[in-house]
Amino acid sequence: MQHNRQFKSSTVKSSVLRPGNRAGLVVVLALSAVVALACGGSEMEPRSSHAVIEWASIHAITVDRLDFSAPVAGLEGLRSSIGSARIVGLGESRHDTREQLVLKGMVVRYLVEDLGCRALILEESVSHAESLDRYVRSGEGDLRDLMNGLAGWYLWDTEEMQDVIRWIRDFNADREPNQHVRIFGVDITAPALGVESVLESLEIAGADTRVDARALGLDLQQGDFWPTTWERYAALSDQRRRELGNNYDELISVVTAQRMRIVESLSEEAYERALLMAKIGRAGNALFSSASREEGGAIRERGMAQATLRILDREIPGGKAILWAHNLHVATSSFRMPGLAEGALEPMGVQLRDELGDAYIAIGGTFGSGTYPADLPPGERVFEVASEDVMDGALAGVDVPFFLLDLRGVEQGSAAARWLQQDREWIAQDARAVLAPSAAFDLVYYVQEISRSQPTPLALQRFQTLGR
Repeated sequence: MQHNRQFKSSTVKSSVLRPGNRAGLVVVLALSAVVALACGGSEMEPRSSHAVIEWASIHAITVDRLDFSAPVAGLEGLRSSIGSARIVGLGESRHDTREQLVLKGMVVRYLVEDLGCRALILEESVSHAESLDRYVRSGEGDLRDLMNGLAGWYLWDTEEMQDVIRWIRDFNADREPNQHVRIFGVDITAPALGVESVLESLEIAGADTRVDARALGLDLQQGDFWPTTWERYAALSDQRRRELGNNYDELISVVTAQRMRIVESLSEEAYERALLMAKIGRAGNALFSSASREEGGAIRERGMAQATLRILDREIPGGKAILWAHNLHVATSSFRMPGLAEGALEPMGVQLRDELGDAYIAIGGTFGSGTYPADLPPGERVFEVASEDVMDGALAGVDVPFFLLDLRGVEQGSAAARWLQQDREWIAQDARAVLAPSAAFDLVYYVQEISRSQPTPLALQRFQTLGR
């Protein structure tokens, strides 16, 4: 099935939020968060969780030990749950928990080794992730430098993620190119690198660009950290925002008109990439220019969904992929965030389910309790076990430290099914989302105790100097 991905910048219903002020920005940086504001309590009524705890205790797919290098034979129970799905959305409730990252890495290994997945799609800039793809396919570059050069370094530049990327490189080293695991990014929040390459392609082709880097607002995107870019855009006049939008339309028109020049000077592939990066640049500009966090989040979710579908269609036709992102990106139903946004919000997972049906599977992450050290802002963190009426707290009632659970296996009409079909709070970074578990996720995983993921030395230094 082929899809024509246009990376439209029009407002749609999906949304994931951004910080609204400088204080929120600092928290986002320090905690590797997408959302980092306190959230008010939900409006749902407390209900007994005993039935779902009992059911989960019987049906949990247990993981004997949390070790990325350990054999993953214990995950064989996932085979029937994943089935013939083309893409598995693999979420996490926090971006910065070591145990969730390690368990996700083990699931990636199983999906690659046993179920034939051949792409890892990251919540990372489309253009920046290209360096990781080259690394895992050819060994080009130093992985530590590459990870710290990502737009989302604050999410992925950790020892745990480097283990995953190195493993993929080792897996590919013994296989023919057509069996390599590829790495792709889908985020539109750091488009400057890709847009710069479009201008370079046009220059090589001898085309009259009529727009330059400043006309496209690339000076506003210095540093590739999208909350900072959003703050810079917030200071622009309405006229300047309109000019930027018009200039991106012009860039796309120029690329399209100069197709033959680009193909003759470079290649057909270079033309397709230039057009893609120009469209992602336009979508990113629309996100930064949006009037509200809801509108901007909607543009982002639509862009990521379109990028994901394009990868399935164009990059790995007929292949299987893993989509690694936050819970609130991969979920297949709307959710609410009381105190942060009005109304229901819809992530890219809803759009993927609409487009792919059962070929898209979503796995959400939960945890019990834990602590973080004091060496990063905002200092020492203590996470206590949530109430049993919260999804994380209910799964803490299962006496197993690490497990996965297929929510689709619950008996319809049972007390456990009714509990899972009701709106529940779900930990989401330092906020709470409200969603119905069985509507949002096909499976969930649970880790009993969390610790903070380990930033690489350079990432740790950047964290510690935040705001100075």
